[in-house]
Amino acid sequence: MAIFYSPSVGGFLDSGIHTILPEDAVPVSADDHGALLGAQRDGKVIQADARGYPVALAPSRAAEAIRADLVDMTKREAARRIDQVAPIWRQLNDARALPNATGEVRDAIEARHAAIDAIRVASDAIEQEIARLGARALSRFIPTTSDHWPKEP
Repeated sequence: MAIFYSPSVGGFLDSGIHTILPEDAVPVSADDHGALLGAQRDGKVIQADARGYPVALAPSRAAEAIRADLVDMTKREAARRIDQVAPIWRQLNDARALPNATGEVRDAIEARHAAIDAIRVASDAIEQEIARLGARALSRFIPTTSDHWPKEP
């Protein structure tokens, strides 16, 4: 097993898992890999240097601003999708009606709740993905088209 870093992937690859490596993958020593992950835990950003080898750098304010914008965009998209499932007035009515609801009415309320929960789970997953993205990948990421979102009816 060997560890590689790929600038095009923006992350590490394990030859024991990834049988096909990108052309730009460079081998990384176990010591360097551990040090880079430690630096990342401390808030640094892992990026490739001119040779494609990973280095840990302090995040730029621009990357953090992009990250904040993407999180905001994700929250707005989640709100839009939730509003499509059930506007706030419907959600309030559902909350009041659920304890006494039966049959098809209860099923419809529970289906709306499940759809809203799925959107919230997707939004959380997208925000976690945004937090993990490197500076270069942030500029290419589009939260509104993420595969995490449940399919719209």
